[in-house]
Amino acid sequence: MFSDKSFDDMLEMPLDSSPLKPPSPSTAVRTVPSAPASPSPTGSFLPVLAQKRVAEDLTQYANGVSRAHKLLKTDQEELTRFAKADRGQQLVFIAGQLLALNHHQWQIQPAEAAWTPHKKLSDKIEGNARILFADPSLPAYKDDKFGPNKLLMDMVLAHGWGFTMEMQDDRGTMDALGSHIGRVSISKRNTIKGVIATSLGSAPVEGEKLRPGALNIVELATKILQKLHVNAKVDLPFCGRVAILRKLISESTDSKYWGAVDTKLSNLRRSHPDPAKQSKFIKRLILDPDLEMFGTVELTSLASTTGVTAVPVAGPSRVRRSAESDGDDKEV
Repeated sequence: MFSDKSFDDMLEMPLDSSPLKPPSPSTAVRTVPSAPASPSPTGSFLPVLAQKRVAEDLTQYANGVSRAHKLLKTDQEELTRFAKADRGQQLVFIAGQLLALNHHQWQIQPAEAAWTPHKKLSDKIEGNARILFADPSLPAYKDDKFGPNKLLMDMVLAHGWGFTMEMQDDRGTMDALGSHIGRVSISKRNTIKGVIATSLGSAPVEGEKLRPGALNIVELATKILQKLHVNAKVDLPFCGRVAILRKLISESTDSKYWGAVDTKLSNLRRSHPDPAKQSKFIKRLILDPDLEMFGTVELTSLASTTGVTAVPVAGPSRVRRSAESDGDDKEV
């Protein structure tokens, strides 16, 4: 019969012992139990099985995260409460946060694209703006009540040009149209002012009035029409208006120039309500001095020439009638 002891166990046995016999009481290895068995069913083993595992305290870690991300005090307190919660509570809290975030995302509406006029409307505004600024009877150049912005807006509302009634009822679209018209007017004013500024020439020789290198009034008026891309002949009324603009640019060259022009034109109409007297005033006190200072030119032939065609301006009440009378002006 073989022993159940391993070879290593046998090496530890005394030489006089036998692997087939149990060790004698004097040489047997005694083992001491680690703890006596408890006769009570309420010993230490059962309470350990019934006790919940204590959640790890992450308060200090949460404080470190708060400092690292520079969280607000309220957010720091929220993170600390989250760190103290057990795993189930944390999962419920995260689920609530995700639901709230999803709700907020649905409430966010993407911004609508800014309205811009289509090509037909833009071309109509551009073309009529050129004619307006080349019209010597234009009452104002910048004034909101009488200037080109108001006149161009009236034209759009009267003729349509694809600007539908639904667009007219939308305040945002109307504001966008007003801004577009305003930019067109600014461009035309800058064009006219720039041409006039380069027409002044250099200072006259002492004792002389004529300014060397200056453009005479017909040359200046012609150049303005060219820059505005208006196909019209220069006439006497337009020369008179250009002379007024050149006269006033020597008095105010800054950003207040066009405001000063509108004021002077208003004063002229108030002082001389009769058109014939206005023309006489402009000829004698504005145009004749301009000829002496910037160059003499024959104006007699200009009196009978056809100038810029008057711009048809219809009020909003004529929207339907204008659309019906002009096939090109119908809404699209």
